[in-house]
Amino acid sequence: MSNKSIKANFLDIHSRQVYMAEVIYDDRIISVNKLSDVCNDSLEWIVPGFIDSHVHIESSMLSPYEFSRMVSKYGTIGAVCDPHEITNVCGDEGIDYMMESAKESCIHLFFALPSCVPATLFETNGAIVDKTTLDKYHDKVVAIGEMMNYPGVVSNDPNVMSLIDAAKSYSLPIDGHVPGLSGIDLEKYVCAGISTDHECFTYNEAVEKIEKGMKVLIREGSAARNLDSLFPLLESHIDDIMFCTDDSHPDDVLERGHISRFVHYSLSRGVSIFDLYKPLLLTPNKHYNLGIGELKVGDKADFLVIDDIKTYNVHKCIVDGVECTDTKTAMHVKEVNQFETRQFEVIDFVVEKQSDKVRIIDIKDGELITSQYIWEVSDKGRFIEAAPDEDIIKIVVINRYDPFAEPSVGFIRGTGMSNIRGAYGSSIAHDSHNVVIVGSDDWAIKDCANTIFSNRGGLCVVNGEEIESMQLPIAGLMTNSKYEEVAARYSKIQGMIKEELGVKLKSPFMTSSFMSLLVIPSLKIGDRGLFDVDKLDFVDLFIAE
Repeated sequence: MSNKSIKANFLDIHSRQVYMAEVIYDDRIISVNKLSDVCNDSLEWIVPGFIDSHVHIESSMLSPYEFSRMVSKYGTIGAVCDPHEITNVCGDEGIDYMMESAKESCIHLFFALPSCVPATLFETNGAIVDKTTLDKYHDKVVAIGEMMNYPGVVSNDPNVMSLIDAAKSYSLPIDGHVPGLSGIDLEKYVCAGISTDHECFTYNEAVEKIEKGMKVLIREGSAARNLDSLFPLLESHIDDIMFCTDDSHPDDVLERGHISRFVHYSLSRGVSIFDLYKPLLLTPNKHYNLGIGELKVGDKADFLVIDDIKTYNVHKCIVDGVECTDTKTAMHVKEVNQFETRQFEVIDFVVEKQSDKVRIIDIKDGELITSQYIWEVSDKGRFIEAAPDEDIIKIVVINRYDPFAEPSVGFIRGTGMSNIRGAYGSSIAHDSHNVVIVGSDDWAIKDCANTIFSNRGGLCVVNGEEIESMQLPIAGLMTNSKYEEVAARYSKIQGMIKEELGVKLKSPFMTSSFMSLLVIPSLKIGDRGLFDVDKLDFVDLFIAE
């Protein structure tokens, strides 16, 4: 590679200075030559890029290559990726697919080995990850992915602890996942070696975890958005935080940016740009031993060319000395999937009344946690139907791995769905990725299920006789299509859900996908039934009179 040079204003995050400089580089920074202590307003700026400290690429519905192409436009030069979703579906084949596809990425994609596959024994998934898996991939990962099985950690479960001990033997940091955990149990969790958490919802929760020795990853995704409530950490504990998106859909990234959303928000609130680069770059680099993009001589040539440090609009993203552009063609990587096709009838989703009191999953828009609501049914008929006028509709989870499993049917409140002949669903349902469908009408639910299963995965919305869908052939989670096309198609389908079905949620698919996440409180639903996360046990849909 021949040497290149750029003359621009330069942001030196180590000396905490700005000056005019000439940067000479190939795949690494060869020299940074100061030209003047005074910046030139007519020149662009050279600044370090950003790291997403925890992301599930699968949630973007894009291949790793397309994901990198999208987020590079917003200044992301690296990401710590937890392929937890595709691994739960396809096991080692899923991990191999992600790593192979990432070789053509235009940014640095690092991988954490998923720690909880299956995430819970109370739901059906497609694979298992254990110490043997870590032995196979230990030199290809930078961390162990989020340890959601906190009961197994605090109770010293032998299987959980063997994975943790193996991670320590390989000197790999272990990411956490413990919403609301505090006190003695949190101390046990941290003492076991868990070093981060990205599930904090309140400032006090985050401070307790930091004081006990954890790094807190402030999350701003499509469904879970915690930056505003955790922003005071940037003043009180900026050395102990990082930024992550966790789960973001492509239309959301195109609308709000990627890690750049943290930059613009923080600068508008008066945070020093030099301080901001601690969670943006320096802390994740150190914590995960990534070694990218700090703009020191000898470093990898990773940087951004922006208009100004007040606005931070990205003109160019340079990674390993090469500009991230749209000209590169993705290599073909064999698609993987695991999906048992089948056909459904309306009778599969009928609920026969056993009591007038029904447990309802009560959701809060923008949050992953739920609560329980007791619905007193006034209809004296034989069957329990959805009641859109009371904001109560059906939620269905269907096992994608067993062609003979019966659908699990419950009810949910808080979507705002007003259309009495509507349904929407997808094969993205954390963490096991069975099929989850939300609907007001059994016929619409049936049509939605049949469409998703015949496509072997994807998204679907039904409005009476009208059906729109998007196939996701890679594990029922992703597609090789260009991110612009995926964002446009997704926006159209989600627009139908909001405009034609009347759903009020900011991110309907993302919210419904977390309703089967049986590790986040309180009441959820999996392919085997309604589940009380606080009690770690299944509960009946009906409450006895």
